[in-house]
Amino acid sequence: WRPPRFLDCDSTSKFQLLARGNVPSSQHAFPAQPLDDRSHVSIRDGTWLQSVRTTDPSLFLGFASAFLLCTTRLLMPLTTTSASPRPSTLAKMEDRKRPAISSADEIAPPSKRVAVNGSKAKDDPLDMKEESWVEAYTKGAIYRQMQEYSRKASTYESRLEELHKRSVHHDDHLRIIDAWWRQVLDEMELLLADSGVTSQTPSEPPYLSSVSFKDLHDFQKHLSEKGKGIKLRAEAILARLASSRGSIKPDAAKLESKVAGLLAAQKEYFAKLDRLKTEKDQLSEQLNAATLRYFKAEKKLDRAKSSQVQKMEQQAFANATRPSASGDVNTDSGETNGNSGELLLKYEEATAAATKQKEQLDVFLAEIKALQDENSTLKAKRDTLTDEDFIRTDVFKQFKNQNEDLIKRINTLEATNKQLREEAERLQAERTAFRTMLEADANQVTQELESEIILRDQDLARVRSARDELLAETTQHKARLDQERASVEQVKALASAKEDRITALESQLSRLQQSETQQAVSPDIEALTVEELRLKYTKLQQDFDSINMELPAIEKAYKKMKELAHRKAMDFSATEERMSILIAEKSKADQKYFAARKDADTRNNEIRSLRHQNSKSSEIIAQLKDLESQNRVLLGNLEKQLTDLKQSNASLMTENKKMEVTSLDAIRRTESLNKQVSDLSNLVKSKDAASAVVRERNVMQETEVEKMKVRLEHAQKDRDNWKNKALSNSSEEEEMLRTFALCTICRNNFKNTALKTCGHLFCNQCVDDRISNRMRKCPTCSRAFDKMDVMPVHH
Repeated sequence: WRPPRFLDCDSTSKFQLLARGNVPSSQHAFPAQPLDDRSHVSIRDGTWLQSVRTTDPSLFLGFASAFLLCTTRLLMPLTTTSASPRPSTLAKMEDRKRPAISSADEIAPPSKRVAVNGSKAKDDPLDMKEESWVEAYTKGAIYRQMQEYSRKASTYESRLEELHKRSVHHDDHLRIIDAWWRQVLDEMELLLADSGVTSQTPSEPPYLSSVSFKDLHDFQKHLSEKGKGIKLRAEAILARLASSRGSIKPDAAKLESKVAGLLAAQKEYFAKLDRLKTEKDQLSEQLNAATLRYFKAEKKLDRAKSSQVQKMEQQAFANATRPSASGDVNTDSGETNGNSGELLLKYEEATAAATKQKEQLDVFLAEIKALQDENSTLKAKRDTLTDEDFIRTDVFKQFKNQNEDLIKRINTLEATNKQLREEAERLQAERTAFRTMLEADANQVTQELESEIILRDQDLARVRSARDELLAETTQHKARLDQERASVEQVKALASAKEDRITALESQLSRLQQSETQQAVSPDIEALTVEELRLKYTKLQQDFDSINMELPAIEKAYKKMKELAHRKAMDFSATEERMSILIAEKSKADQKYFAARKDADTRNNEIRSLRHQNSKSSEIIAQLKDLESQNRVLLGNLEKQLTDLKQSNASLMTENKKMEVTSLDAIRRTESLNKQVSDLSNLVKSKDAASAVVRERNVMQETEVEKMKVRLEHAQKDRDNWKNKALSNSSEEEEMLRTFALCTICRNNFKNTALKTCGHLFCNQCVDDRISNRMRKCPTCSRAFDKMDVMPVHH
């Protein structure tokens, strides 16, 4: 344990200085400085008082005696100084030392007499006073603790009563559920009277008297036996229903989709339940924190209301600030009263904040209680959901209606399927009979056709031999024509050679005739002139050229004649050989012709027989055509039935598609609604979080407003007191100091704002007015200043 903070060296030296009168009187005359000193002392002492109030009473009681001894020994020289204060000031101090709040039900220690004119009180010794005071203080602490115990006992009694009501409700609920199950079992036994199922009679009572952790095994055994009996009877009823209704084949896919939808809805409910659980846990934590703060506030309030604590604080401050000289009585009493006033201000602020917090806590407790009741009802509903609750839901009704529609459709489809199956079996039998008949007829026709094919193959062989003979004749005729064509071409070649020879001979004849005429007329060569010789030479040159031109034609004609003669000789020898070969072949062809005539006679006979067989096969084909027409009629009827079935199937498919479209639309709507619900839930969560933050901020601000109201009231009271004091005890020196502290412009407000440029002091209102009116010069020294040059002082 360490001594309180107001008993350190600084505070004791200050108190001694104040007691000895070493502080100048001007500081006490000016009202701002004592206020600052008092606020400093009250802040230091207030922290100690706050620590004293927040400590545990059991810890504080152990140090009470040591604390009192230390304070009395330290403050004794200050309180027993020889001084003769004025009676009026002593009366004022005595009135101010009295406690502001006194409750009749609290135990207070005996009042202490005040020493008048330096005389001591005529009471018991100091040790007896301390013992009685400590005893009274312990009694007050014990009384406060007993009050706390009584509050806890009342809360525990209320909770016990609530738990008792809930236990009675749950016991009744269990009895009702057990009786309902027994009634259901009795009705099932009546329904199963003919099925031969025997029920086991339970050996234990119909319901347990209590359910706790000790009886948990017996309770599970009880529930398992009840469940076995119910399952046995339910299975028997379902078996009877199944045997009476026949085989039912529901649409598994649709049922699975429905089950999936219900499972998704169940998961959504589980998510919502989880969210409510988390919110409930958060609210319970907030409730625990609020109750803890409430209990702490109650303890602080009880401690603050205790007369012993108030008297101890007042005595401590009174002893610490009691004057020693008559000149400083007013100053010390003002400081003491200021300290007590500030303590009262803090106390009233704490009480106002505590009352506001208590009201808010009551509101929170009411909300939490409502939420707990709602949560408990929701939990009870969730844990005790029965088949009737599921039956009453819209989802179950919709599912039931859809299931009934599906069962009706399945029954109609099964009936139509049965009829179609019978018709298909009949048509299959007719088809097999018709197929066997067709196969027999086809086998007979194929055998006949195979025999005809064999005959036709023989005819084909004869026709092919005739074709070969005709091809041989055509080749012979073609060869003869080719020979004639070659001989014609040879004749044409001889004619062309003859014409070439004729042209050559004609040119020779013309040349020779000219030469003969010229030879007859030609004179002597020596007598000819040069010109004549030249002409003759040219003529001879022309003759020579013509001869050269005639020689190739003659040579060509000679070669052609020679070649044609050689070819004619070779062709003649080849024709002789071919004639001999053809004579041999002709003899062979004559033999083949006589054989072919014999074969033709046989083939004519075969053709007659084939024609007879063809007439028989035509009759068979006519019969087959009749059968085919009958089969076509039957096939048309079957096709009509098939079209009807297709139309019915198409209508069912369209209905199925419509149902699928409606289901898809419903799924989309549910998804959109789920998205909207999730968005709205997220929005609600964000709004709840924002509202919770705003609510907490409002709570804090309300408490601060209450504190500020109390501070404002005390500030107004202090202002009125100081005004009265100033008006009643004003002197020339004080008036001078007051005028010195007032603003030189308005003479109403104190100087609280300084100009950085020149250092002169004015009030903030006058400075703001001059800045707003653009009169930005100091009224004292006319130095310019700006808004940034303004500095507040004397806070």
